Amino acid sequence: MANPLYGQNKLDSYVDAAKDLRVRKFQIDFGIQEANTATTETFTKGSIILGFSAVVTEAMLSGGSATIQLGFAGTTMLSAAVGKATAVADYPIGPDNSADAAPLVLVADDTFDSIVGTATATAGKVDVSVWYIEKQDAHSGVHEYVTPAS
Repeated sequence: MANPLYGQNKLDSYVDAAKDLRVRKFQIDFGIQEANTATTETFTKGSIILGFSAVVTEAMLSGGSATIQLGFAGTTMLSAAVGKATAVADYPIGPDNSADAAPLVLVADDTFDSIVGTATATAGKVDVSVWYIEKQDAHSGVHEYVTPAS
């Protein structure tokens, strides 16, 4: 839809949160995952990850002291490691509170990761929801600025 502004459609490329906000829902079964990082859903470079939440639907079990961590490895959009005694049914997991103050803008395609630490998991499932805004095809603001030469 055209939004005339001084005879041009300059507002057409703006993010419309009601229209552009997305949520991707999926389940992760990490019940046979060794102590490593497993990738799941892929998100496109330029997307803005607003946050995520996960709920344990099947308690984590392990012959050792396994932990589960969820999110985007190497970024601030990552949960703290949750031990198997804590990762029981209905337990919520989200970004670590000390690091979730700002959205994450992906500088490259990235995956949502399931990170099992310390020991192999023998059971465990989570339902995940990731809220994000997809990369915009074009970005052009209403105002243009030309900076002066020094």
